[in-house]
Amino acid sequence: MEKPSLACLNQSLESNFNFVKTLYTSNASPTIVDLYEDKTTGVPVILKRLRKSMLFSEYQLTSAHREIQIHRNLHHQNIVEMYDSSETDTEFLLLMEYLPRHDYFTEKIEINNKPFNMKPDGDVEKLRSFSLDILRGLDYLHSHGVIHMDMKPANLMIKPVQNTDEYPIVKIADFGLSRLLSEDGLTFIEKKCGTDKFIAPEVKDGAKVNCAVDMWAFGLILYLLTVGFLPFALKWIPGQPMKFITRHWKKYDKTGLMGLIEQCLQADPGNRITAREALEHDWFSCQI
Repeated sequence: MEKPSLACLNQSLESNFNFVKTLYTSNASPTIVDLYEDKTTGVPVILKRLRKSMLFSEYQLTSAHREIQIHRNLHHQNIVEMYDSSETDTEFLLLMEYLPRHDYFTEKIEINNKPFNMKPDGDVEKLRSFSLDILRGLDYLHSHGVIHMDMKPANLMIKPVQNTDEYPIVKIADFGLSRLLSEDGLTFIEKKCGTDKFIAPEVKDGAKVNCAVDMWAFGLILYLLTVGFLPFALKWIPGQPMKFITRHWKKYDKTGLMGLIEQCLQADPGNRITAREALEHDWFSCQI
């Protein structure tokens, strides 16, 4: 899709786009997500609005500014595209690519309870394609000095077009917690942040972290997508050997998947596989 033609976003929205409906709003969140349609092309777009009145601290305001700063410079097929941004006295505005299957992964796992191992063949090739897309997005972020900091199924969206392997494309979304790396390859976090179930062990108040936090979350995402639950459900503790119950994982024997997950879920971030290394993993080349 061509980038929408915009002058100043907050001034040209009404003249260039038709409001369709609100997709998300909550009294507990500063975020409103509206669906618009380009008047000329008919192409749908998303307007994400961050209400300043609900950003109660300097930390939250800084995070909103940082989200725009980071996301506006990201352009990759596995990253949700941000077309434009603006700021009014009351809101931050982000105009973004619309993906109709934005809730694919949470719907598949959390609502319908249909992990990939429910298919007779484990849906190995589709899972492999999706995990490759996620890794390509992470490798792009990390190579550009960006840590996502909130990788989870809800921040992975599906673009329903045909990829070279005939599967839809997975795109990484929501850079509200993302950070830029310093020259030493680390970033300082004032407060522990992320989504509890996917937060790496080293993420704490006042910690210095690196891209390994995203690889920890990626390992958990792969585990969850495959079997429908996280390893913590088996009372696994980071630092202990991973638990792979045979009946849940037998369809993935000799694919390399379990080995990749183990390399992501190392308690010591220095021992975790990187996104670049993971792209060369046997999981992506093993024939079954």
